Formats: sequence, C-alpha cells, structure tokens
Amino acid sequence: MALPLVLLTVAVQALVPAPAAESQDLAWAGTPAFLTGLATVWLLVPFQAAAEEYAFRGWLLQAVGSWCRSPWMAIAPQALLFAAAHGWGTVWGFTDLVVFSMVTGWMTIRTGGLEAAIALHVLNNLVSMSIAAAFAGAFALDDTAADMDVVTVAIDVPMTLLYAAAVLWVTRRNERANDTNTPS
Repeated sequence: MALPLVLLTVAVQALVPAPAAESQDLAWAGTPAFLTGLATVWLLVPFQAAAEEYAFRGWLLQAVGSWCRSPWMAIAPQALLFAAAHGWGTVWGFTDLVVFSMVTGWMTIRTGGLEAAIALHVLNNLVSMSIAAAFAGAFALDDTAADMDVVTVAIDVPMTLLYAAAVLWVTRRNERANDTNTPS
C-alpha cells in the first residue's frame, strides 16, 4: 500500500516548482556513478530505515509505553526524539518528521506490529535516495528530511495520513473478518 502513495508524493513534488532560493542545477551523475549509488542505496537503506523503526517505534515506544496508561504518552517522546535524530533543519521539516513519527507510532500500536511503519519508511527512503543517486553531488549535500520546505511538507503529510488511514482500515477489516471466523 505504501509504494503507490510514495510514488504519487514524488510525482506531485516533481510538478511543484522549487522556490528560487532552493533552485539548483541538476546534472546526470553518469551511468557508473548512478548504478553504484543505486546499488548502495538498495543494499543499505532497508536496514537503515528498519533500524530506525525498531529503535523508535519498537524499543522506545514499548519502553515508555509500559509505564503509561495513554499510548500518546509513549508516542510523543519517541516522535520528538525521532525528529531530533534527523537534525533540527527547518520548522517545517522538523514538524513533518514529528507528524510522520506520531502517525507511524499510532499505526504500530494499532496494528500490533512494526510492519506498516517499516514499509512506509523503507519505501520513502528508497525512492527518494534512488532519485538522488541519479544526480551528481546529491549524496554530498548535507540536507536531510529535517530540511524540508513548507510545500514539501504540505504534500508529504497528507500522504502519510492517507497511508495510515488505509492501513488502519485494512486492520479493522481483518479484525472483523477474524471475529466472524472465530468459533463461538
């Protein structure tokens, strides 16, 4: 479910013109550099994104959650720490990371697993970094997700919320199906 939404987000972002201050010349990295970058991204990024999910939505969410009655008391600290781990960047980028982390934290609690959060995180990072591999010098930039502008956040947040709604809808549907199939 995450792949179509991530691709749609990238397509919409590509259609929106970049602010003049952020406009930069993009040059093709060349086939050898692109393929090397792509192979590196596809080899390492799934582990990187999954590790962040295990640390923040797995360990930290459960460690704090075991002491709190409300799930939001566990979701909020891990969301702020997740955003801070990506750097302070812009207010908009930090906000996007907090929203992403709160939504994936809620999905983790609601679904009872990390799978949905890992899928979104891995695909989001794979697609964006695969695109970056095509451009000369893109991996040398210091920009992170924390450096997003308001337009990118306005595109990214609805995608994250739409994905969560779809995952939670499927989860509820599966729970109802399991309830009707359980013998009395």
